[in-house]
Amino acid sequence: MTSSLPLPRATVEDIVRFRNEAIELYGVAYEKIAEAQAAVDAAAGMARRASPGVNGYKYAQADEVAAFRNAVSMPERERYLRTARRLIDIDVWAYVVQRTDLERLMDAEAKKKLRDQMAYIPERVSRDGEIINRDEIAKGLPEPTVENITATIEQFMADAGTIFRRGLANVFSRLDRRFRSHDGFKVGSRVILTRVFSEWGRFNYGETRDKLLDIERVLSVLDDKPEASFTSALNALDHDRRGGGARQSEVDTEYFLIRGFKNGNAHLWFKRDDLLEKVNKLLAEWYGEVIGDGQAQEADPLNEVKTTPARRYGFFPTPDLAAAKILGELPMVVDKGQPPLRVLEPSAGTGNLARLAAAEQTSWAWEGSERVSFSCRAIVDCVEIQPHLAAALEAEGIYGRVFARDFLTLSPDVTGPYDRIVMNPPFDRERDIDHVNHALKFLRPGGLLIAIMSAGTEFRTTRKAVAFRALMESLRAEWRDLPPGSFSEVGTNVNTLFVKVRKP
Repeated sequence: MTSSLPLPRATVEDIVRFRNEAIELYGVAYEKIAEAQAAVDAAAGMARRASPGVNGYKYAQADEVAAFRNAVSMPERERYLRTARRLIDIDVWAYVVQRTDLERLMDAEAKKKLRDQMAYIPERVSRDGEIINRDEIAKGLPEPTVENITATIEQFMADAGTIFRRGLANVFSRLDRRFRSHDGFKVGSRVILTRVFSEWGRFNYGETRDKLLDIERVLSVLDDKPEASFTSALNALDHDRRGGGARQSEVDTEYFLIRGFKNGNAHLWFKRDDLLEKVNKLLAEWYGEVIGDGQAQEADPLNEVKTTPARRYGFFPTPDLAAAKILGELPMVVDKGQPPLRVLEPSAGTGNLARLAAAEQTSWAWEGSERVSFSCRAIVDCVEIQPHLAAALEAEGIYGRVFARDFLTLSPDVTGPYDRIVMNPPFDRERDIDHVNHALKFLRPGGLLIAIMSAGTEFRTTRKAVAFRALMESLRAEWRDLPPGSFSEVGTNVNTLFVKVRKP
């Protein structure tokens, strides 16, 4: 995979000089507009003196009269120059991105975010009834100085590989949700695309178009074709379906064989095994060793547990946004006068989930005809295998008990049952299944458990994963995705979900 060299500094200096001169010329243009407006006002005043109080019955020429009177429109100076500067800067940054070949490495989602960042925003907009300033929204677009452009180009080039791998992962996860995890399903020779054709047999644009462009862009980049337009499959499908009418069809392009069906779906066969091998390697690099740490060909059943600790104990602390999302799904308030909830966090780490669970909660109750507030706080126990982290949790002084041990060696006979369990267990080699299955033993009847798990748990075909999904189905568990990249800030790009289950 090749990538363009950064813009030479002399070119950047020319871009900035032309930009600054353009802004200065718009200032000159404004003064000319002001002169023209003064001349128009003087002429109109003299015309009124020539025919004071006369109505010339010019209603039939209303459009012509309006155009004449609005020939010069005097804008407010600061707003006029601010708009000129903003529009110039958008084009300058778009040109810089184009010249650095960044768009070629970006998927449709990343391009949309970039376009949104560069898009012109009116001076003031309403968002949920709140009036905010344009500059607050557009603050991510810096002034295109020589230093800013040079630094941005250098950062783009340094991040080119990451940008491409992230985009590749997004492309294939949009093709099939199973590709959100690379341990259970690697990209094979065929994928199925749904709703490619309308009920009239025409090619559907929108999301289908973006998917095809992204797949072909990925393969073209991996095939080291920098000038490719990524549109051969799109053009072939569009041309094949111009006649309309639901029918079977087949198109053959450089990278794909695409067979369309009457139901609107299409099967897409990849023709280049060497490129698929590169795709799978890059996906493995992106998702990292937490996922790719060697799944067994025949996974253990549910009653056979991994007893050796995970590498680095599988420790990836729960990011704040993910923790807030999980705790938002866990009711923590009890009725007034009732005993506090007992909560377990069996993979506590640095306490990012446990700390939220232990926070004071406020609720309301009726006392006669009066509505009064009251506070409640759960009793939270923690389990943490790493002694220094367990000691730090103990030192916080906000938890009921802290067990410094491997959760899988702990028995509910020691702890007693819990009303709520919230957890982010280690993922490698399906340890998350072991931990969740063990945690269910600690949950009292009617209790609720929420666990963050690897995205592959929902799709793997290992015996353990199949058995675990059957167990969750029998308990009517809910599966929900966490946003892609939820754990990127703590060092892993593994995609995650959470399972929410109530014990009968």
